[in-house]
Amino acid sequence: MDGAKAVRDPWVWGQVALIAAVGLLAPLLPRYVSLGDVDPAINRVDPTWIRWLGVTLIAAGLAMAVWGIRSLGRSLTPGTEPLPGAPLVTAGAYAHSRHPIYAGLVLALTGYTLAWSNWTLALVIGFVALKYFQGKAKAEERWLVERHPLYTSYMRQVPRRVI
Repeated sequence: MDGAKAVRDPWVWGQVALIAAVGLLAPLLPRYVSLGDVDPAINRVDPTWIRWLGVTLIAAGLAMAVWGIRSLGRSLTPGTEPLPGAPLVTAGAYAHSRHPIYAGLVLALTGYTLAWSNWTLALVIGFVALKYFQGKAKAEERWLVERHPLYTSYMRQVPRRVI
């Protein structure tokens, strides 16, 4: 993993900011912040059974992300640029999705928000996370096409699927 390159990658900083914001705001927003007219839609805590659904999404998302991490092995990097000399990974989680780690993070962030607050806020967070990681996936794929000639055919066989 090339930490020095990752620190300079704006996509990494955005990912850290998104995860930190959700981690801090999901538990606090519906309990302590007044949003005026939209307050009843956003500022509520859903019943326990809905919140347990969020826990299920967290577990599924983390499992998917860990499977992706394990499948990448030494090729893992938090940035969008692949490591020099890293092989193209198309097995394991990458046989089903081109970006299983991103898909797992979208599920986990949505689930975390659902577990701590409500389905309305979870939908908003899920949409924002989905759009963010779709953008990061596109940026990463530009590098992968450049570095791995076989990536173009891999793209035709395996969906991007960031959820």
